[in-house]
Amino acid sequence: MSEQERLQEAVNLILNSDDRAVAYPPTWQDDVRVEYFYRRNSLLVRTADADQVSETLRGILAPGDESAQREVGIPQVPVIAGVVRLEWAGDELSVPEILEQLDQQHGAGTATPVHGLSLCPGSGHPCPATEPGTVPTRSYGPVPPVSDGICCGTRGWDGDGVMVAVVDGGLVKDQPSPWPWMAGVDGDDDPSAAKIIEPYAGHGTFVAGCVRCVAPHASVYVKRAAQYAGFVWEDEVVRRMVEVMDQGPDIIVCEFAGYTRLHLPMLTFSSFYDEYLRQVNVVVVAPAGNDTSRLPNYPAAYSWAVGVGALSANGAHLAGFSNYGGWVDVYAPGEDLVNAFAVGEYKTIHEHPQETRRFTGLCSWSGTSFSTPLVAGMIAARMSATGENAPQATEAVLRLARSQPVPGVGPVVFPHQVCDKPREGCHHRCDCACG
Repeated sequence: MSEQERLQEAVNLILNSDDRAVAYPPTWQDDVRVEYFYRRNSLLVRTADADQVSETLRGILAPGDESAQREVGIPQVPVIAGVVRLEWAGDELSVPEILEQLDQQHGAGTATPVHGLSLCPGSGHPCPATEPGTVPTRSYGPVPPVSDGICCGTRGWDGDGVMVAVVDGGLVKDQPSPWPWMAGVDGDDDPSAAKIIEPYAGHGTFVAGCVRCVAPHASVYVKRAAQYAGFVWEDEVVRRMVEVMDQGPDIIVCEFAGYTRLHLPMLTFSSFYDEYLRQVNVVVVAPAGNDTSRLPNYPAAYSWAVGVGALSANGAHLAGFSNYGGWVDVYAPGEDLVNAFAVGEYKTIHEHPQETRRFTGLCSWSGTSFSTPLVAGMIAARMSATGENAPQATEAVLRLARSQPVPGVGPVVFPHQVCDKPREGCHHRCDCACG
C-alpha cells in the first residue's frame, strides 16, 4: 500500500467522523502531507485578548462596512480558565486565511485554530502505528505482566497507592477476557468495543494494561474523550483532563496528540498547565507520535510533559514509525507489544487485502501510544517503593534513561529497569508487554 493511499484512508476516516473537521493544507492529497487538522469557523484566544481579536475578526468578515460589522455575531465560549473559543457563521474565508490576517494585527499565536487531536498522533499512519494483530494461542494461558512488584530483590515496586489517569477512548467492560492483571481497573465505557470492534476501539484498555504490567497494584482510571476514529478537539481533551484532576491522579497519560499551526503550543494545554499543574506534583506523559518525523507533536513537546518515543522490538533501534528529536524525553519499547483488548470481530482498514480478525481479549499492537504507559508504569512503581512524588520519580527514571543512551536514538528505558539495579534475570521471566 503506497504512502499516499495510506494517508488518504487515515485522513478521510478522520474527516468523515466530524463534518467540522478540515485538513490543512487544502492540497494535502497532492502533497501527501497534512500539517494539522482544524475546526471550521472557530478560533481560540486568551480571555484577555478576546475583545480585541473579536473586533479585528469582525472587520475581516465584513471589510469596509461598519454597520455590517456590528451585526456579525461572534460569541465567546469559555473553554478553560483563561481561554475562550470564538465562533462565527459563513465560509467565505477559511480559518487559516483569517489567522494570517490576525497574525499581522496581533502577532502569531495570539489566536490559534481549534486543533484536532487523535489517538493516532500523525498524519500518515493509522492508529497508532499498526492495526491490532491477533495473538497466537499460548498453552500457558494469558500473557503475564512484566513486573511482579519485586525489584532489586525488594517488594513494593508495584505502584500501590499511586493513581494513574489515562485520557483515551474509554475502557472495555463486561467482556470475558483473560486479564488477571487488569483487576480493579476502572473507567468510562468504550462503546466502540462491542462485538463488532470499531476502528481504534480497545485503545484505552490496551494502554491501561501496559501501565498495570509494570505497576500491577497502581490505581488506573480510563477517561473517555475520543469520538469515532479516535479523533477529538483539543478543548474537549483538556476538559477531560480537568475532570480527572478531581480524582487526584499522580500521573496523567494523555494519549491524544497532534501537530499545530506554525508548530506553536496549544493555548488550551498551556492554560491547563498554568491553572492546574504548576502548583501540584502531577506528571503528564504523552506519546511522541508515529510519523517518523522530528517535528514537535503536542502535548508531548511541552517542556512540562514527558514525551515518549518508541524502540524497535529488539530494543536496539528507533522503531521505524516513531517520531524523534530533542523534544522527545525518553524512548521505550513500542513494537509488537501484547496486552488487553476487546472480544469480537475487527475489519482491517489500512492493511490490504482487508480481512476480518477475531479477537478473544488480547492483541499485538505497535506505537508510541504504548511506549508511553510503560514509562508511566515505571514512574508509578518507583513512587510506591521510594516514597518519591511523581516529579521526583520521573526525574529518576529519566536520569536512568540519560545514563544509557542508544546511539542514533537517545535516552532509553526498559520496563524491567523499574529501579536502577533490577534483580538479575528479571527481564527474562516472561515474553509479555515489554515486547
